[in-house]
Amino acid sequence: MNPIPSEVVEKTWKRVGSMSPLQGKKMINEMSKQQPVILAYLLAAGDDLLNQDERELLLYLGVVVWQIMIQGNNAPLPKVTEKALDKAERKNMKMLERFAGKAFDQMEKGVEAMFRNYNQREVLKYVVEALMEDPEEGCFIREENKGIMMVFLKTVIDCFDR
Repeated sequence: MNPIPSEVVEKTWKRVGSMSPLQGKKMINEMSKQQPVILAYLLAAGDDLLNQDERELLLYLGVVVWQIMIQGNNAPLPKVTEKALDKAERKNMKMLERFAGKAFDQMEKGVEAMFRNYNQREVLKYVVEALMEDPEEGCFIREENKGIMMVFLKTVIDCFDR
């Protein structure tokens, strides 16, 4: 898949963000038909680690990523299989393990290298920026869980960018 430009990312993010709750439910229903494995993953990922607000944010960002990937692709997205998802998740968890215990400057260099060589740089950048935003008032997103949420969302991107 060709890299998705920032214009497509921003346009799609704004479109999904302006949807009504009813439109959002319809989109989730459509995702359950088109990408059931990804939807199940987003609903189950970090279930024992993430709180309700974090799970809702993960699902929302995952839906936006799915929409971005649809808008940025000239052909229908491949239906993601459990095997492809497991492979992408294992690869990303190994990456996370490599960063564990590293000094901040070493970790920062590793993340910069990953971004430099990543095909869907603009989509991943959106995910990182969205996770780093201050949460809405009354929404409890813990800093220590943002990294694993990014890994879950990168896994989704990787599945679509095969």
